[in-house]
Amino acid sequence: MKQNNAKSAIKTTIAASLACLSPQLSTAHGEDGAHKTEDLGTTTVVARRALQDIGATTSELHTLSAESLRERGIYGVSDALATLPGVDVSSFSQPGNGQGVRIRGLRPQDTQFRIDGVRFTRRLGNFDSFIGQSFTTGLSRVELLKGSQAALYGSTANGGVVNLITQRGSQDRLSSISVEAGSFNSLSVTDVNSGSKGKLSYYLSSRFSTTDNDTYGDNSEAGGYDSDYVNLTTAFRLGYALSDDLELGITYRQMEGTVEGPQFGGSRSENDFSLGTIYADYRINDAWKTKLTLSYLMENSVFSDPFSKSHTDYDQFGIAWENAYQYSGAGSLSFGAEYENQDYRGFGATTGVKDHYFAVYLNHSYDFKNLTIDAGIRYEDYQSFGSHTSWKAGARYNLDKTNTVFTANVATGFNTPSLIQLYSPLDFGIAGNPNLDPETTFGWDIGVEQKLNENHSASIAFFETDIEDAIQRDFGAGLFANSSGKTKASGIEAAFIGDITPNVAYELSYTWLDRSLNDQPQQTAKANITYKPNSKTVLGLGAQYLDERSYGGNTLEDAFIVRAYGSYQLTDNVKFNARIENLTDTEYSHVDFTSSFGPGDSPARRLGVFGGVTINW
Repeated sequence: MKQNNAKSAIKTTIAASLACLSPQLSTAHGEDGAHKTEDLGTTTVVARRALQDIGATTSELHTLSAESLRERGIYGVSDALATLPGVDVSSFSQPGNGQGVRIRGLRPQDTQFRIDGVRFTRRLGNFDSFIGQSFTTGLSRVELLKGSQAALYGSTANGGVVNLITQRGSQDRLSSISVEAGSFNSLSVTDVNSGSKGKLSYYLSSRFSTTDNDTYGDNSEAGGYDSDYVNLTTAFRLGYALSDDLELGITYRQMEGTVEGPQFGGSRSENDFSLGTIYADYRINDAWKTKLTLSYLMENSVFSDPFSKSHTDYDQFGIAWENAYQYSGAGSLSFGAEYENQDYRGFGATTGVKDHYFAVYLNHSYDFKNLTIDAGIRYEDYQSFGSHTSWKAGARYNLDKTNTVFTANVATGFNTPSLIQLYSPLDFGIAGNPNLDPETTFGWDIGVEQKLNENHSASIAFFETDIEDAIQRDFGAGLFANSSGKTKASGIEAAFIGDITPNVAYELSYTWLDRSLNDQPQQTAKANITYKPNSKTVLGLGAQYLDERSYGGNTLEDAFIVRAYGSYQLTDNVKFNARIENLTDTEYSHVDFTSSFGPGDSPARRLGVFGGVTINW
């Protein structure tokens, strides 16, 4: 009986951590984002902007439960995404600094982030800082939908969409506090309060974290700037069920972070991001569900160095209307409309620049016995750029005799210029250009998923994306400009998931980029193995290999990075956890801007040991 409990627990953990390498293995549990609890292994919202069976998605989808990530000692959103095949996360320096999420050889600006249905884009003045300082605190799960999704989500979704969902209140009252401390004078404290009372549910969490980070050589603690990082993240959700068919609610997330960088004389960045939503989720009848969301997003950033100080302010008001209509047992429609009003001040636009856009979308899906056909179209009209239409078509075929799944997708997309590309007076010698045109993309992917036996599954995907009118720095003219011709990204990604024994589970993935943007590693390999000797103990190892890359302009040597983690459930209310990052003490760098103007190397953290405890009541 003890062995069966461990086997069940380990399958749940691994499937939650890497759902949809083979959807058939997905067994993690969580919420559906609507009126009731659903199985994360069988349902998703992000693939069609409507609740659907994961087994009917044509694009590759990964679902990471926040609970399983915490069990592996993973607390950052970008750290969670970095475990997935085909995903490369680059950093300007150590934790707290700006980070970029690159999917399938594309650029950070080709990845769209959404929180509670609201899109975060690189039109923000300091979007990279938002990614680098985002924790899973307060989230129920992190979803990644790969491939161009502009037909549903619009600009910046050429590589994929990351969907973050704020946790709902639990049916039974739950309170907890977690404390972790360790190397580099690191300390984090997280508290959670969740519950319900009648028709009202609530969830509130906060996380405070601080670290000195790890600095060497020219990046030492000497001087007024080093690598210190402080962050406070808060998440809140309140829901009220007026009836079985109608729920009203609000969500709120805030993140305040301050981080220092020692390169080029030192710098300090202070960021404050806030997002609030009000939503109404209504089931009109058994066939039609609708949701209306009002949102307000705000960012205030201050960047300073020994010579100057700059401010950036960004405000975004949005309205989203989403609908799912099941017109037959096999056919369904997703449709809706969005409006955003944006107000930007800073980087050459001190008096302010306003923009707004309106969009409508329609997606149709039809599920035959073994075949799913999916097609969608989206129209967007920007005040600053005019209109653009994106489309997507996909298919999924299940070959039951051999337990094989085939998928194929083809889609178009686009990127609007960022506000820095439009208005910045100086970005490493390059000025903003208000006459820039949007970039356009055309992409395709083909995938195969194979269940090898009861305990093992494999998948492989081939992909390519072409970008026209790519926005690049024109050093001759000193401006951002649209380039001529096509820029391409293509490659292969493969993954394996399974149980070696009833107590040992594994995840393996490999990505090869034939062509990529921003000098990414041509080869990346990732592995994770988890051992659960009993229902109370978890032990694990994770590893990542990064091929040579050239972030910052100078070649970075390949690196092999290993981490270890574990936890022990002492009682029903007390749990201990520990992790060792960079177990082999590998010396490598995130980026290297070193030039004749001065050192620009940003070394990664070396070996670090952390431990903590969680108390529930």
